[in-house]
Amino acid sequence: MAKTPAAGFTLIELMIALAIIAITISFAVASYRRHVQRSHRVEAVHALLAIAAEQEKFHLAHGRYVDRLDAEAGSEPPGLPVASLTTRGRYRLAVELADAAQFRIAATPVDDYPDPLCARLTLDESGRRLALDRSGRDSTARCW
Repeated sequence: MAKTPAAGFTLIELMIALAIIAITISFAVASYRRHVQRSHRVEAVHALLAIAAEQEKFHLAHGRYVDRLDAEAGSEPPGLPVASLTTRGRYRLAVELADAAQFRIAATPVDDYPDPLCARLTLDESGRRLALDRSGRDSTARCW
């Protein structure tokens, strides 16, 4: 009676397969997180551009830029009818500077949503974009 070889995997083969799967999953999760953060930044960029458009409309009507968000139509003092949080609430929006000739608006992640690369996004009246990381270094090329 001939002996048939045992079928199946050895423990070493199984461990190698599990290690390969774990490495692949770690790369996939990191890539997914970067993609999600990038999509959240797009939300902040869209909000900043919408505020800039509202600022220009206000400037045409009143001859100056306004420093207030969350205003209702006809409110005193006048302001922009734009929310101070992005649609999904991941970024806080603020008008940092506003006078007759210039404005600067900023978006910063809310406390429970960290974005280490783009901790602060700004836009001004000339369309100049700036982004700073958590340590205050310029990260405009990555964030805009």
